[in-house]
Amino acid sequence: MRRIPQLSLNDLLATNALLGDGHLLVALKCYFDGSNEADSTQYDVVSLAGVSGTSEEWARFEADWNENLNKHKAAYLHTTDAATFSKDFSRNRGWDARRRDQFLDDCSIIADSHIARPIDGDDPGRMGLYPFVVTVVLKDYLRARKDHPDVPPTAEEILVTQVLHGCLKWDIDYIGSNTWHLFFDQNEPYRGHVCDRQNKREMLRKFPLMKKVVENAEADMRHVPALQLADLFAWCVSQKNRKRPFNWQDKVLSLDRGHMWEWLDYAALTHPIPGMTDLMKSWKLPKRKPTR
Repeated sequence: MRRIPQLSLNDLLATNALLGDGHLLVALKCYFDGSNEADSTQYDVVSLAGVSGTSEEWARFEADWNENLNKHKAAYLHTTDAATFSKDFSRNRGWDARRRDQFLDDCSIIADSHIARPIDGDDPGRMGLYPFVVTVVLKDYLRARKDHPDVPPTAEEILVTQVLHGCLKWDIDYIGSNTWHLFFDQNEPYRGHVCDRQNKREMLRKFPLMKKVVENAEADMRHVPALQLADLFAWCVSQKNRKRPFNWQDKVLSLDRGHMWEWLDYAALTHPIPGMTDLMKSWKLPKRKPTR
């Protein structure tokens, strides 16, 4: 990853309050949403997006996102429904390709204006929201699991482990927060894997950073702009091999400014993060129904 500018003292002071004992309290809020299901009989790939940011960064983003929703008379964004004119984005509700594409194009512009930008030549870079998307190619995953018994039994476990690793590495490298607040779209399987980790004392002993997770909650993405942004990233990356990608999708994909997307094919699945397989085994997490 190319270098990102560190938060200045003024940025930190604006983000959170200074505690009485002189220590700065910085809270990192991470929002997670997926695209597709881990079912090879229905989908080719499954993606999970996590977007991390400080309270101040999220407040600025939400103000712009809500303004855009009002501009286009949209209650929320659900990218799958918008792309296929389904449910609240149906043609019967007044949506057509022109209106949809204008709305999503503005969403991509807002995403661009709020995510972190690396230092690159004369560009001084910018702190901001950090999106991280991991995609598992399901046929490759099933083959890798068959050939390598160390591959986790579910694709969801790989996704949540990799995305958490990416988001929390961002915090360790650039933010240095005191607490982590995790929010998952409701009715998705990912939050349960984090709960499994939090409920294991042995895991907390071996991986004490998990003690910084003070909140692990579900939320309705229709009312949470941050989850709508994560949904946009997850959809655009999972559908990146479309024969005719949307212009707004191309704009979102172009925001990958240094290893923000991970595409896990057979080679990648059989060469995980060094030490991660042994670490996960040591946690002795509850068994779940294998991905098919």
